[in-house]
Amino acid sequence: MAFPRDISPVFVEGLDVSAYGITRSVGRHGVPVYALNDRLRDALRFSRYCRDCFIFPDDPSQPRAYAGDSVANEDVLCRLILEWGARFEQKPVLFATSDWYARFLSNQQQKLAQKFLFHWVAPELFTTITDKGTMVRFCERAGVKVPRTHITRPEDDMAQVARDFVYPCLVKPVHRYTAGFPVESAKVLVAHTAQEAQTFFAKYPQMKGATLMQELIEGGDNQVFQYTALVNSKGAIAACSTVRKLRQYPAGYGSMCYGQTEPNPALAAEGEKLIRALGYQGLGSLEFKYRQKDGGYYFIEMNTRLPWYNGIFADAGVNLPYLAYLDLTNKDLTSKDATSRDLTSSLTGQTAGASALPQQRQMTSWVSYHNYGSWLRETKSRWSLTRIVFLFHVARARSYAWWNWTDPKPFVASSVLAARRMAGRVLRGMGVRRG
Repeated sequence: MAFPRDISPVFVEGLDVSAYGITRSVGRHGVPVYALNDRLRDALRFSRYCRDCFIFPDDPSQPRAYAGDSVANEDVLCRLILEWGARFEQKPVLFATSDWYARFLSNQQQKLAQKFLFHWVAPELFTTITDKGTMVRFCERAGVKVPRTHITRPEDDMAQVARDFVYPCLVKPVHRYTAGFPVESAKVLVAHTAQEAQTFFAKYPQMKGATLMQELIEGGDNQVFQYTALVNSKGAIAACSTVRKLRQYPAGYGSMCYGQTEPNPALAAEGEKLIRALGYQGLGSLEFKYRQKDGGYYFIEMNTRLPWYNGIFADAGVNLPYLAYLDLTNKDLTSKDATSRDLTSSLTGQTAGASALPQQRQMTSWVSYHNYGSWLRETKSRWSLTRIVFLFHVARARSYAWWNWTDPKPFVASSVLAARRMAGRVLRGMGVRRG
């Protein structure tokens, strides 16, 4: 295969929805994209914008957030990426779509920084952001609201701690890579009473010191909001987007399967306050939950990468992946997403002020129809949402996980893969094993 010589390619990790959103966002502007994954699966590999896939070996011994994740040995992956990058004349731009890969880039930046372009996050800062206990304490010092939290310790008397806490509450790992957390699907346990919390820690005493208890902010999925921003190489917030989740799968604590862009100055102010307090640079996504009784936005978590639904940003007029690419490669702004003088000033850090930021198109909705359908099946006993409303939401969306009329093959492939998975579940339910 002939590799382009005059333009920096993009190396995106994964072949899933998040990777496809990035691929489509930069690929539409002629940027060559190469995917990195442990094997050829998922629909991104069929995209017209994906030039090729580089395969790395999964290492079963590596810690991972979920059992189905693919995680490589860092030394092996570092060697492979350096080999792949050497094939190109221009430095490749890196994009992370998972926590483990973001951690890898933070850990290996000294080896990779001379050969690749990325908004590098220092290991100390990365640890602060990904350690939920440390981040709670940081938010308290920065004046950002957080739910009431108790960080468990090995010496804690959990019966007393449970009696003194508020309910309902969440019990979740302090570190995203905590092995052995008994609730695999969502990495969170909802305790409605002190007795439930006591029972959990009595059954799993090893979770003391590895978990935290956090007040559950009342409200449904539609009270969850995300602020995603690009802090450019000059340290200026070059672009941002505010999104409201309307449905999550799994319900309550999963990834957004239906949501929309909305104007939210209060959310943006809280997100910007925290990003500036951290001294963060690059693409970051911060999640908050709105509490109606005091009108506050309470910090939930931050990711040092774009969210799963990142395809919405380009479709809403704020193409964060492409703007990050332009910032890293010092390219002129020639796309229809980034042609204004204000945006040029924003990216170069020459002017400040909200007017310099690209403005998103409000009420642009995004949907992952497969996961939304799973949400509908999961919650049918608790919700009166009809299939007609589900189809209406899908039809009114302006951004989709897999569908794009200029690049239809990933949609077809994702539908085939979804049908195969459903058929497998049906056969297993009938007691038929695939040979």
